[in-house]
Amino acid sequence: MKKKILAFICALAMVGGLVACSSKPSGGESKEEGRTEEITIGVSFGQNVHPFFVAMESGIKQACEDLGIKKYNILSADSSLETQNSQIENLVTMGCDVILLNPYDSEGVVNAVADANKAGVGVFTMDIDCEGSTAFVASDNREIGKMLAQYVTDQLGGEGKIAIIDGITVTSLKDRTEGFMEVIETSNIEVVAEQQTAHGRETALESAENILQAHSDIAAFVGINENSGMAILSAVTSANLKDVIITTVDATSENLVAIRDGKVEVGVSQDPYQMGYQAVEQAIKWCSGEKIDEFVEVKVEYMNMDNVQEFIDREIGYGVEID
Repeated sequence: MKKKILAFICALAMVGGLVACSSKPSGGESKEEGRTEEITIGVSFGQNVHPFFVAMESGIKQACEDLGIKKYNILSADSSLETQNSQIENLVTMGCDVILLNPYDSEGVVNAVADANKAGVGVFTMDIDCEGSTAFVASDNREIGKMLAQYVTDQLGGEGKIAIIDGITVTSLKDRTEGFMEVIETSNIEVVAEQQTAHGRETALESAENILQAHSDIAAFVGINENSGMAILSAVTSANLKDVIITTVDATSENLVAIRDGKVEVGVSQDPYQMGYQAVEQAIKWCSGEKIDEFVEVKVEYMNMDNVQEFIDREIGYGVEID
């Protein structure tokens, strides 16, 4: 009964959305060339209120408009694994050819993705990957971690004490942490504290405050994503510490403003708009029977005070509000 209710709710959401999915998919069977209007795409975000996902959604919509996709549905799981699994199930049931998926939990969606695969539905993951995906469109997250580590290493001359707030619950954060540690281990830098709480702002803030109480002499405090970076900034500001190098990731409003105002020294920018746009491109190729790459890389770049305005302008162009 519970599944029936969830299915009914999801169906209502789809009807009230952009347009309902239609014909049963054929698992990558080639569509007639030039007939992209026959392709039906479903989208499930782990969440979509964050500026990162606002930009990604804009990229999906623009790609659909540019490339002739008429039938697509964009849903958000609102940070609920149960909701996302139900959405995947219902998108399959309602006949989507492809699902563009931003997993809320990489391991938690595996069964639902496997069921989609069995039904012949392509699953294209964006930003965060999971087992069973048809293709993964994202930044090279190991490279992001390496870039953060290289910057800190260069600034400290390869020596000093640092702390990091990272995470391993989703593939993107896990890969960043591994890339970071790979570079740091080649230096004389000492990681005096590590907390894997980057998944939430409140948990990251609590960790940052505790770390600073025990290690107020650190030279750099590394945030592996926006939550950790902004939590670290709050904790460092409250502790009235000066000259602590802070890092963050993503060209989101808070990060961009913090870098622009000189409160955060450096960040690494991803391009979620392009992740969404290119995911649609890959989905069309797959539906047309073309060969696709299992990993489609979207480039990343350093952000600092010298170039931050370029990223501010880019995000405004994507429809993201910048204070």
